[in-house]
Amino acid sequence: MRIAQVVVEVEPLHLDRPFDYLVPEDLDGGPVSVGQRVQVAFAGRSVRGLVVGVGTSSAVDPSRLRPIRRLLGAHTWVRPDELAVLRWAAERFGAPLADVVRHALPGRVVDVERRAATAGWFPPGTAPRPRSDPPPDATSLAAAWAPYGTSGDALLAATRAGAGAFLWRPLPGEDLGARLAELTQLTLAGDRDVLVVVPDPSSPVADAVVRAAGDLAVDLRGGPSPRRHYKGWLEARSGVARVVVGERGVAFAPLERLGLAVVLDEANPAHKERRSPRHHVREVVLERARRARGVGLVIGTVPSAIAWGLLRDRRLQPIVPDRAAERRARPRVRVVTQETQARARLSREATSALRAATAAGTYGVVLAARRGQGRVLVCRGCGERVACPTCASSLLVPPDAALLCEGCGWRARRVPRCPGCGGTEVVPLAAGAERLGAELTRMLTAPVVVLEGYGQVAPPPPAVLVTTRGSVLDAPPGPVGAVVLPDLDGQLRRPSLDAAEDTLRLACAVAGWTVHGRADPEASQVVAQTREPEHHAVAALAAWDPGGFWRAEAALRAPLRFPPAAQVLRVEVAGDGLAVAAALREVLPAEAELLGPLPAEGRQAFLCKTADRRAVLAALRPLRERWSLAGVEARVDVDPVDAL
Repeated sequence: MRIAQVVVEVEPLHLDRPFDYLVPEDLDGGPVSVGQRVQVAFAGRSVRGLVVGVGTSSAVDPSRLRPIRRLLGAHTWVRPDELAVLRWAAERFGAPLADVVRHALPGRVVDVERRAATAGWFPPGTAPRPRSDPPPDATSLAAAWAPYGTSGDALLAATRAGAGAFLWRPLPGEDLGARLAELTQLTLAGDRDVLVVVPDPSSPVADAVVRAAGDLAVDLRGGPSPRRHYKGWLEARSGVARVVVGERGVAFAPLERLGLAVVLDEANPAHKERRSPRHHVREVVLERARRARGVGLVIGTVPSAIAWGLLRDRRLQPIVPDRAAERRARPRVRVVTQETQARARLSREATSALRAATAAGTYGVVLAARRGQGRVLVCRGCGERVACPTCASSLLVPPDAALLCEGCGWRARRVPRCPGCGGTEVVPLAAGAERLGAELTRMLTAPVVVLEGYGQVAPPPPAVLVTTRGSVLDAPPGPVGAVVLPDLDGQLRRPSLDAAEDTLRLACAVAGWTVHGRADPEASQVVAQTREPEHHAVAALAAWDPGGFWRAEAALRAPLRFPPAAQVLRVEVAGDGLAVAAALREVLPAEAELLGPLPAEGRQAFLCKTADRRAVLAALRPLRERWSLAGVEARVDVDPVDAL
């Protein structure tokens, strides 16, 4: 009797364990081994599962064991080292192993396997491992990385044949595509493979990597069809593809000899998976590189709180340019308070910069805080937020009333007088992209185009581009003569723990467009409008000093025990808030601090601040299993990107 231990791909946490199944002697597809995917019967349904062990005995009575129905392909889906990574991810993020398996593995498409077999590269091991071109010219490579000094030398040495974990802060205006293409070619020349994870499908840097790798690359960006996804995954599994490029879904993509694993724009919230296992790409990529004895490289001008903590603990080695070179290359940021100007959406300096940019035949770029018209209202006279008198929520202007609260339904036919200045006129705290576009169209003679979301194509310059965060790519759409940041205050005031770092990250990304490919950074124009010029995020932008920002921000967070001072877990449970809070406090370690309940969609949300994530997850596990067995929906998010 042969027994297979199978992780069944079902959701409930209390079923997060292997189940024993009989291995029939006449099973189609050949013998069963660890790492294969199978079809099994479970609770009256036919579901997929992953074989994680094979033996000859079971604690279950043999008469109660059901047979495996069929193999899902004769090839091994998950190799032993990869299974160890999946188990690590389940433990690291407090998720069922079945959720990690379901996320990491694509659906099988039999016709793709047939065509691959006809082409001679399937099953894995059929085709010889493809070779790559020679490495880049050593002299050119050294010159390109010279601004990074000894830290750049360390990264190149590790890429050639070594290992390490690095955080790279690029020089302002750096050609990221060219630099990553060089690192890719260097890795391939050493007979090692490359994984590049980008936050958006339209990434020009990803395009450069794909071009550099040629036939060795598989590009899985943009949510490919199940057929294309499986083909790309199978090419990587079979060794036909040695470079995998994609969004967060490729973090677990199989590569035989991983030598370089890259996360572009590490602090971008898009790298955080919103569904179980709710992993962050940064952690998965760094762990995979460590286990493969390769290079883990995360890239970003402004690191996330987690990455800053890793730098502080010396678990990441910084790759930073010489400070003098960075200061010479940085964009020239002008901070405008508008204290001596009439209150207007754009300052005189901003309007002048946009007109000068379009007159020179380039783009002027305006970064809007949000899409659409903008919803949060403030007093036109003093800027005080207009709040609902019943629940203190922000208000909006509906078609049939002066003010409306979506939270409790409160309405007003007239705008009440502002308690601060007595005014009765309200305006959006931050104009949305559509409103800004409409206003700029009336002010300027150059074309004004609103770009909202990924994949938007900019018209040829000259033009003014009104963008949102979804249109901020890792390279500009063309020559940018000026950037205007009209609403730093609105972004900094968002009720979110990461508001300051996220605002600075976006501001630096867009401001960097003005020096991209520019020989004279002195000619760059960045206008940052704010009423808080002393804010450390604004000061860091003007001085181009992310390290200074984090030293100030970390000092503010330390007394509150927010990252990077401690780790945070978010727990969401359906049920009575007081009862849930009592249950959580009963099991949590004494050092853990619980906040909540917080507003959540139909659930009770809590934040747990801790110095020991593993201890908290271990303490929560029995409670979560009881909730799961009782049919109570509970979610745990480790290191949430938006904690509040």
